[in-house]
Amino acid sequence: MSKCLLIAEDDEDNRDLMIFMIERSKLDLRLVVAENGAEAVQLAKLELPDLILMDMQMPVMDGYEAVKKIKGDSLTRSIPIIAFTAQARSEDRELTRSIGCAEHYTKPMDPEELLKLIRKFTNL
Repeated sequence: MSKCLLIAEDDEDNRDLMIFMIERSKLDLRLVVAENGAEAVQLAKLELPDLILMDMQMPVMDGYEAVKKIKGDSLTRSIPIIAFTAQARSEDRELTRSIGCAEHYTKPMDPEELLKLIRKFTNL
């Protein structure tokens, strides 16, 4: 049975690269894509994904607010979220962990490293 991965990323190039990399990996994943934090919150409730990759800097609603809303809802609070961000300082890592992210992954992405994290959190 395939797992569901929600990708929340506003940058089209980053989204396309992530989708390409994941599809090429042949992991049994169904991809759902949000272009901002508000869409991510909505899709998390609708799809109940097994994992969310959340960009933290997005329009409409940023990833920080989206994570707080997802973690604050009993329906979605158990979904693991990987903060996917260019912010690499230790304070940034502490902040994403404090709001409920299971992992803090810094861009630019290393495909093998990101796939390893996806496998870890989806048990694939």
